[in-house]
Amino acid sequence: MERGQPSRFSINPNPTTMQSLRHRINPKTFVITLRQIAKHLKINQERILNWEKWHNVLWIHIQGKGGYFVSYRKLEQWISACRTLIRYCPNLNTLDTLWQSILQEAQRYSEDALSRLEAIWQQRYTDLSNPPQT
Repeated sequence: MERGQPSRFSINPNPTTMQSLRHRINPKTFVITLRQIAKHLKINQERILNWEKWHNVLWIHIQGKGGYFVSYRKLEQWISACRTLIRYCPNLNTLDTLWQSILQEAQRYSEDALSRLEAIWQQRYTDLSNPPQT
């Protein structure tokens, strides 16, 4: 890590940063399939009796288990949306605010997802820190 570069573990306690991520990604636009849900839960899709998109989570009724909730942040669509937001950050300040938002809810992401997001964040940080000279 270069000198002066923000640490990936620094957390901004400002609660508005976490809200900004939820407001910038709209799970209602996600195309989610029964097959994807079953794969995520590692169950046979015939065991899923019903499922609904709720505001912050997916609600899934699983045969023999009852109601089950899955955070959108566990889905690949959310990670993909985060990657897109990172790639198109126009400046370091916006990038840092976005990264702080992701870090504030880091416990909701898998280790693999965080590693992938960090790699994209690192690349974007480098790109914005070293703009092409004309």
